[in-house]
Amino acid sequence: MSIPKTPRGLSNTITRIRTSLSTFKREYGWIDDGAGARYYLAYLYFLLNDTRRSSEYMRWFNREFPDDIGEPVQLLCMALMLHRMGKDGSSMLGRTMYSNIYLLPFILDEKAEQVDMWYGCNYEESDYLDEMPKEIVNAITDEDSQWLYEVYHSDKLQAALHRLIEINKKLLSERQGVRRSTLVTELSNLQKSFT
Repeated sequence: MSIPKTPRGLSNTITRIRTSLSTFKREYGWIDDGAGARYYLAYLYFLLNDTRRSSEYMRWFNREFPDDIGEPVQLLCMALMLHRMGKDGSSMLGRTMYSNIYLLPFILDEKAEQVDMWYGCNYEESDYLDEMPKEIVNAITDEDSQWLYEVYHSDKLQAALHRLIEINKKLLSERQGVRRSTLVTELSNLQKSFT
């Protein structure tokens, strides 16, 4: 999907997507969003920089998709929206890091080597960043970048990052069984520590 260039275009696209998702829910009782419009909405709200509507989006997303782990750029946008609202976005930034270990170094213009490890889905891989909308990167302010740097380089996130990589390296070669199940459980618990 292409990103509108004006606030009016952003607003109109948000309204169109929300109407489409709501219509589907009224008709069928649930939302079918195989195209990922629920994630794309976060991009649009972030670019619109409307904290009230961003807050409403996050409540809606959590209510409609309570088990959805999110998508890396969506999580980044939500973390930055929380920060801009004056709320603690560090847990959401942890979820962002967990979803793609390459995204935050990319945003901070830091070198990140490709890690030979198990990746649960394509969102987690480094080449996912090839699809990162430049509009999102350009909308990140110097103040946003400073906050991202401080939280990303905090002891808590760095310890979690190192453990995440360590577990995923083991999962790359670990066969199904008790040991693999234990690692997957630890990985899941690590993710839950950011919710």
